[in-house]
Amino acid sequence: MTGPRKLSQNRAEETRDRILEKARDAFAEHGFAGANVRDIAREAGTTHSMITYHFGTKDQLWRAAVRDMFQHIREEVFEPVEQEDHDSIAERFASMTRRYAAYCARHPEHARITIQETIRGGERLDWMVQEFVKADHASADWLQDLMDEGLVPRMPPESLLYIYVGMMQLPFVLAKEAQALGYDFESEAGIERHAESVLKLMLRN
Repeated sequence: MTGPRKLSQNRAEETRDRILEKARDAFAEHGFAGANVRDIAREAGTTHSMITYHFGTKDQLWRAAVRDMFQHIREEVFEPVEQEDHDSIAERFASMTRRYAAYCARHPEHARITIQETIRGGERLDWMVQEFVKADHASADWLQDLMDEGLVPRMPPESLLYIYVGMMQLPFVLAKEAQALGYDFESEAGIERHAESVLKLMLRN
């Protein structure tokens, strides 16, 4: 496809991507109830009617934003690690940790949206868990591999997973507090330092 039709399609995709980005920011900051679709449209440089055209209701916009959020973490963390060649489970874990730290810095809204919905509970949280979180947890066999290799202390895998996720996400969720204290987690050097710190805590060797 070339010409005006292709250009129009590209613009529509760019508009849709901007809407999803601004929607994630709004839902992360204000929660579902507090986020305003007209404000999201203004931030995205579009109109309320355009959001309705692309996504329908506010609930459908939230679901599209969350679906896109999990697509980002797959594309930026899991898929690249799966495509790499690693000599050991420790190298694979180190690569994932560095990529995950960078993802958390770029997308603190991921943890904030999860926290918002977890605090409230209900149908949206249940949908997110069933659609995405459960599958991600079920595929975390690398945790058992790390324990079997003696690289991390043996413990319930679910505890280890939440310990790891908490260590990775929290400095970026609390980035404004950290900045007020003079800590910079969001710079390239800060992201690298945090990833290496987590690896030092997690890995025995």
